[in-house]
Amino acid sequence: MPLTRLKKRTDYLRVAEARTVTKTQTVIVQCCYLKRNADQPVEIRAGFTASKRVGNAVYRNRAKRRLKAWVDKNLKAKIPIFFDGNIDFVFIALTSTVNADFSKLSADLEFSVERCLRQVTTNKDKVTTC
Repeated sequence: MPLTRLKKRTDYLRVAEARTVTKTQTVIVQCCYLKRNADQPVEIRAGFTASKRVGNAVYRNRAKRRLKAWVDKNLKAKIPIFFDGNIDFVFIALTSTVNADFSKLSADLEFSVERCLRQVTTNKDKVTTC
């Protein structure tokens, strides 16, 4: 399961249209389940955003770096082995992302990812392909 980055605006918009969102005190996580063909490998993609509301460029970059550090280290382990599709995540930084204790940020991210995956797996049949 390779972990790649979302780069195009259309990918971010597609994930937002799926409306599978979890919000905590430090981060907002959106996800989108993508059905795949049998010959395609399972792929996890992640994108990161921080609006100007977070602060100046230094704060926005710091917030995204903190989110990327957690995702690179922990996201693959959170995806169940039996998961049969591709999934895209968008991590949106909030003002509190910059200064939050990393253990609090990790706990919020872990909760958000697990909740998004739970929503996706329970509604997999109802979910249209993003």
